[in-house]
Amino acid sequence: MKAMTRSTDSKRIAESYPPSHSEGLRRIWPDPSEHLRATASGIWTACRSAASRLAAFFVAACTALAAVAPTLAVTPESPEVLAVIDKGLAYLDKQTQSDVGGKCLIALAFHKRGVSDNHVRIAEAVQACKEMVEAERAQNYDYGKCLAIIFLSEMNSAAHRELINTYVKQLNEHQKPHGGFGYLSEPVGDTSQTQYAALAYWEMMNHGISPEADAVQRCLGWIMRTRDPSGVWAYKGVDPGGGSLVKQSESPGVSMAAAGMCASMLLGNSLGLLKPNQTEDLLAIKQEDLPPALRKEEVKKKVRAPDLPSGDVSPQQLAETLKAGRAWYEKNFTLEWPEYQSYYLYSIERYHSFEEFLGGRRVESPDWYNAGFEKLKRTQAEDGSWNDRAGAPAATAFSILFLLRSTQQSIDASLGEGTLVGGRGLPRDLSKVQLRGGKLVVEQNRTEVDELLGMLDDSKSESLEALLDSPAALQVTNVGPEQARRLQQVVRSGPAGARLLAVGALSELRKIDHAPTLIFALTDPDKRVVRRARDGLRSISRSFEGFGPPDNFEEPERVAAIERWKAWYRAVRPDAAALP
Repeated sequence: MKAMTRSTDSKRIAESYPPSHSEGLRRIWPDPSEHLRATASGIWTACRSAASRLAAFFVAACTALAAVAPTLAVTPESPEVLAVIDKGLAYLDKQTQSDVGGKCLIALAFHKRGVSDNHVRIAEAVQACKEMVEAERAQNYDYGKCLAIIFLSEMNSAAHRELINTYVKQLNEHQKPHGGFGYLSEPVGDTSQTQYAALAYWEMMNHGISPEADAVQRCLGWIMRTRDPSGVWAYKGVDPGGGSLVKQSESPGVSMAAAGMCASMLLGNSLGLLKPNQTEDLLAIKQEDLPPALRKEEVKKKVRAPDLPSGDVSPQQLAETLKAGRAWYEKNFTLEWPEYQSYYLYSIERYHSFEEFLGGRRVESPDWYNAGFEKLKRTQAEDGSWNDRAGAPAATAFSILFLLRSTQQSIDASLGEGTLVGGRGLPRDLSKVQLRGGKLVVEQNRTEVDELLGMLDDSKSESLEALLDSPAALQVTNVGPEQARRLQQVVRSGPAGARLLAVGALSELRKIDHAPTLIFALTDPDKRVVRRARDGLRSISRSFEGFGPPDNFEEPERVAAIERWKAWYRAVRPDAAALP
């Protein structure tokens, strides 16, 4: 059920009382005398005063309750998200840009929404790519060239192959001897422009076009060498040329950290050094062991170009780069970057989409997405646009690509056979796997909480193992007090897998009554349980950035996060028993 906004509810309650009392007084005294008018006036004044106090009480109560009320989790398919997206597209429908990159960015927003290729903005971008080649060559930065490559690859890589190659040649002129990309007029590399070159290379490969392996290898080498020792990247990287990393001082921060991490993952994946996690079952599976319906996937033509050779790129150095970058990003993450807010949000979406892809842990409605949606919904202008230093058309297109989870769409389109849309690997029971629309999907039977509790009584239950493989199959509805109490007991004393499912079930209920149990779960030795409890607390508190801890936390970070969550609970439940 779609939740009403706090401001609408409060306004409605506050405004409802005076009119109703006034209407009632008119009915009681339809034509009063002067005396009765005076009496009525006094009664009306008293009623109005009481109503005002009552309305104020309700407003305060609604505000207090809203502080702890759960926010409904959303996805790109949620009606409220699509309404915001379509409002933005209605604005872009009336806009255009003078440059190739701007036209392609706007067209991508329409294309990712599934709009017909005949749409005026899409057709305009295709035409501009054909007619403005020389104008784009003269541009000092590489964004337009990269966006043209990405857009044309998404549209039809075979039909536009020659034009794509033309823009790739222009892009090559931006690559410096050290491997980074930047302005034509400068010798230094630029992390932001390098990120878009990496994205262009990756999109080319997804659509069957292989970039030059040497260019990709040198690009990844530069990204790894220009990381600050702390894990962050700067806007323009200082390349030590080998040896130890050096301090990066030109505008480092969360936006460039996301850019550096995205480039590292994109390029590492293109070189075959980073692959999505796969279970041993998947790696060991034989074609003859699959149900007949699945064997069709074997003959399906693969569009993606083969992995490029990695050359002398060090896998160990790449692993260290990603570990340090991830730790810095998680510790310093914020949703805010006002100057280029929309560009940054799109970077966040790219980073997390690749984290999910390579980590094999897909989250349908992650906290960062919900927080981003709430921010964009709140800041969208009446005409459907968003605006920052990128300009309203570009900012609106970036925001829509974030809301559509554009990168996740591209990743899904690139998945090969034997990889599941909802996860990364085949389940133990192959009879649950079906071929649907050319993609492998798992048939999941919904599991009620009472069934889960029965499974928990038998820690060796095969059904419990299957549910651990597919936790999204757990149906958390109509949970009574006794069931909730048993789930809380499991969190405190059950085996690891059971604790994880119980914490997930309590988190899905989104009730503040269960906050103490989830705070206790933050002490769990299994980091999976800690992360799930943290996410549950963030949903309950409506604080999607929350108090932590980060995914890969150290013990002091866990302790600090627990104390912050305790302080939050004491603030919203001052009369509750003290937490241990």
